[in-house]
Amino acid sequence: MTDNLRADGWRIGFLRPVDGTSPDDLATDLTLETTAPAIVLSVFDSDCAFATAADPAGEAVEFHLNEKIVRALVDDDRFEPLDSQAAAGLLRRAEKAGLVASPDQLASALEERPGPFGDGIVELTEALGIAADQHGVNRCRRPRP
Repeated sequence: MTDNLRADGWRIGFLRPVDGTSPDDLATDLTLETTAPAIVLSVFDSDCAFATAADPAGEAVEFHLNEKIVRALVDDDRFEPLDSQAAAGLLRRAEKAGLVASPDQLASALEERPGPFGDGIVELTEALGIAADQHGVNRCRRPRP
């Protein structure tokens, strides 16, 4: 795993597949291990991801990054829209964590194309009030060619 320090000790980590562990299970395990909120993204295409945000109280919110692309890739019979309900839960979770989130930025971030290590993940964390590291640098952004 590689990770990047963000403000107040928040981290963004990138894991390889973990023995078929679901994002829900991994988010729950991380919150139990760290006693802190966790968001786990399962990137299944270069432009979209399924995600779970969990907190130590056992509450969880599932959402997509770029639900339009997820809908196009998943069989319509099995697709479950999540983002319309998820935004309120994500904002509540940020408030519980003492963060200042932006509802407008969050709505936009949910529609970003994150790529496996892309700016969409950074946009999501910023929308939830998880700022850049102590030096004001977004170290998880890759330099553009």
